Amino acid sequence: MSARHRRLRILPILLAIGLLVVGSAPAGAASTYSRDLFFAAGYEHQVDSRTCTAASTAMMMNFIARRDLKLSQLAILRYEQPRDALSNATQRGSDPLGWSKAATYFSRYTGRPTTYRWEAYSSASRALRRAATQIAITGKPVGLLVRYGTHAMVMTGFTVSSNPAHHASFTLSSVWISDPYGYSHRSYAAGSTPLNRYLQTDATPYYDLAWYGKYVIVVPQG
Repeated sequence: MSARHRRLRILPILLAIGLLVVGSAPAGAASTYSRDLFFAAGYEHQVDSRTCTAASTAMMMNFIARRDLKLSQLAILRYEQPRDALSNATQRGSDPLGWSKAATYFSRYTGRPTTYRWEAYSSASRALRRAATQIAITGKPVGLLVRYGTHAMVMTGFTVSSNPAHHASFTLSSVWISDPYGYSHRSYAAGSTPLNRYLQTDATPYYDLAWYGKYVIVVPQG
């Protein structure tokens, strides 16, 4: 057989192998899924040192409603305080319990009434994965207790390896956070977010035990 004929017979085989390699590449290629609920008009800066949870609640409601609801932070704080677990003698702001109850109550103004609950986790990774999952499923933001429980921020979005609404196994790479006393919208690597252990002991014994040393978040249930 001539060299030319051998080359002609081998060419279709090489083309088939090439197509097989190219066709299989996407299956092994890296992919990501991102979602972020933030919009600039929905951001709220806290009006005083007491209102971080109230400002965060107002933000969360704006992000759910997709418009500025013009909620009063002081009205939200007044709703939170009689319903939280803080000692009345030392109370200035509110706590995860009051925050979750306010978020639930004020969600009636969004057109999408929502039950919010506080949840406490043994690791930041577990808490943030839960937050990302609920944002993906519900399209609603999650509250974060930061600065050892003395401040509140809002997680509005994330980037992951696959959609948490459909896949329980995913890698969280970054999150978007809005701070009512700082950055209106900032991305953090998943391993370096402001979320840290709750170390306050100014609530009733039951809640001190439930929150102390944990990573506490305020989560939409549906």
